[in-house]
Amino acid sequence: MENLPLSRKYIPDDKFLNALAEAYRLQEAIISATELAIISTTPEGIITSFNQAAEKLLGFTAEEVIGKHTPVLFHDPDEIVLHAKRLSEELQETILPGFDAMVFRSRIRKVSERREWTYISKNGQRFPVILSVSALWDEKESLIGYAGIATDVTEQKKIEEKVRSSEAHLQILLNSIDDLVFEVNRKRVFTNVWTKRDDLLMMPSRENYIGKTMNEVLPQPLSILYEEAIAKVFTTKVSQHLEYPLPNGNHWNASKISYIDDEQVIILVRDITAQKQAEFLLRESEKKFRLMAENMPGAIYLCRNDETYSMIYLNERIKDITGYTAEDFVSGKTNFVNIFHPEDAPDIFKTVDEALAARKSFLLEYRIYHQSGEIRWIKEVGAGIYELDNLLMIEGIITDITAQKNAETELLKVAEENYRLFNNSVNLSAIATFDGYFKKLNPAWYYLLGWTEEEMKSRPLKEFIHPDDINATAQAMAHIVNGNNLATFENRYRCKDGSYRWLLWGSGSDIKHELIYASAIDITERKKSEEELLLSKQNLETIALRLQEQNRQLDEFAHIISHNLRSPVANIKALINFVNDQSSIDDYRLIFEKIRNVSNNLGETMNELMETLKVKNDTEIERIEIRFKDILDKVIQSLEGELIQCAANVTYDFNLAPKIVYPKTYLESIFQNLLSNAIKYRSPDRQLTLHISSDAYEGRTELRVRDNGLGIDLERFGEKLFGLHKTFHDNKEARGVGLFLTKTQIEAMGGTVAVESEVDRGTTFIIRF
Repeated sequence: MENLPLSRKYIPDDKFLNALAEAYRLQEAIISATELAIISTTPEGIITSFNQAAEKLLGFTAEEVIGKHTPVLFHDPDEIVLHAKRLSEELQETILPGFDAMVFRSRIRKVSERREWTYISKNGQRFPVILSVSALWDEKESLIGYAGIATDVTEQKKIEEKVRSSEAHLQILLNSIDDLVFEVNRKRVFTNVWTKRDDLLMMPSRENYIGKTMNEVLPQPLSILYEEAIAKVFTTKVSQHLEYPLPNGNHWNASKISYIDDEQVIILVRDITAQKQAEFLLRESEKKFRLMAENMPGAIYLCRNDETYSMIYLNERIKDITGYTAEDFVSGKTNFVNIFHPEDAPDIFKTVDEALAARKSFLLEYRIYHQSGEIRWIKEVGAGIYELDNLLMIEGIITDITAQKNAETELLKVAEENYRLFNNSVNLSAIATFDGYFKKLNPAWYYLLGWTEEEMKSRPLKEFIHPDDINATAQAMAHIVNGNNLATFENRYRCKDGSYRWLLWGSGSDIKHELIYASAIDITERKKSEEELLLSKQNLETIALRLQEQNRQLDEFAHIISHNLRSPVANIKALINFVNDQSSIDDYRLIFEKIRNVSNNLGETMNELMETLKVKNDTEIERIEIRFKDILDKVIQSLEGELIQCAANVTYDFNLAPKIVYPKTYLESIFQNLLSNAIKYRSPDRQLTLHISSDAYEGRTELRVRDNGLGIDLERFGEKLFGLHKTFHDNKEARGVGLFLTKTQIEAMGGTVAVESEVDRGTTFIIRF
């Protein structure tokens, strides 16, 4: 179009405006009447015009796109990304995928750029177009926008495909011409030979054939084969086909012997070595395919590209998906077309046909009717198998995605419910970004604090937090940003009138999208009540805690006294039983010395227990450095009578961890309980052996106490093993306190205790301090 001068110097105002209006109306009429889809945009890509042809082509109305979208809406995103990548490589600068990649050349070169793109209509249909993009400039050479003219080339593509198909069929026909042609008379004499390849002849040249019989030219087995076939042709006038290996064994030929007249037959011979090799490879490939197919999670298939996609092969997993067996499909008893959901069938046929025509794989999601009548969702991935330009069959895999589809439906319902819950909740619900801005808030915020939505979303959320709470809030956010949930957190938020409200929070994070999801309630009134009750409550709590600690200490002391005194008393009894009227004075002295040791240890234990009882709730039990050997010696002395009675063999190894910092009373009690238990529950069928060892384990000290006693049935008693007053053997002295007390003391110091045991094989206690 010729540029018209726009100077008001030559056109009066009214005439100028009328001419301009007329030109605009003419332009609009032309754009509306053309069958070309014309779309114009601002320099930023926002659509400013969208003619009727564009509406018809893409399915969108002008009102839906003008001022709201860029033409990127209609393009295949993968094509835009690929185009931007190629453009960046070509120009040696970064071109971002998007509208700029589509118009970059037309803007830089100031010429229209014409290229093929894939458009996607509103209903999801994909089709090729030729798009011409032009940059629009005003008289001052300022960019004022872009114009694009799109032409649907779907039919053109189909015509091109038909041309390619015709050319392919012609090529196949040319390639199918036999390599050798012979004329042979009734007497089996060669009368004519035609060939393009002399290397396929059995004789040095074609002249060696003319006038000679088949017996003279061919090996005897092959000559006999041809004699029989030619005789049948002369008799029946029906063509005969032969396949045979050549004498060298490395090549195969195929022959077609056809009737010409009562005196002549024509023999067409071609080399089928490659075909035979392909058949062998195909058989091997099919074996591998079947082996793989039988072990795939979905249903593998091979089918024909006919009206019903008749099956050549299916693995048996198809029964789990459809309810029908593989044999039902292969035999033709049923087919997939019969079980397609009627609403999905047209799209299935269309997608498959287009993919096969383009030699691309296809991906489908559709519904079928299971044999039971139930509707199931199917995902299918498939592709054509070609030989040259011939489509031989279709292969693919089918999986059942019913559960996934049901989950998606439920997820959509949940999303809708969450939206309603979010906006109608009386709680304060919010979504915030990791960088500290509100992204979404429900209306309860505005009612409580008085700020508008824009005011709260445009400022960092720390501006609303009480200055004294900013550091604690920052720490809480850091905790959440690292992927942790925060069940309860309190801080104060500023209202628009300058007052503050106390909020109680619960929060979680989405690290992938860098979002924080939070819900809060107003606890201002509760905080006021708490402050009023705090003073009186503190006094009551102090008294209660003191009483509680005293009760705990008394209870613990009572258990330790009752348990730790029992073993020394039993030991004294056992030592006394060693002497009688016949004992010598030396026996009495020995026993007396051992009783003295027990008495001294008992006194020391009592003193230490009394010291422990004095520990207050604000004072930790004293920990000192102790040698395991010293504690073991003391406990063995207190149990010496019983150990002698049962002839126990006690060994130890503390070389790897000889010392520990620990409460002496607790460690002595642990040794006392475990050794006395080993004596108490020893096997009557063998000598008691005890081994105590220490080691370092993951930065902690580990103690093991192993015996060969009766053992414990952990399947029956494992959960009750450390329960108070729980016993597991018929022993009249057992009270079920020792292991309870041992576990309590170990865990009170931050340790753990575990047990390994087999019935009648012994027990090992593993303590990690």
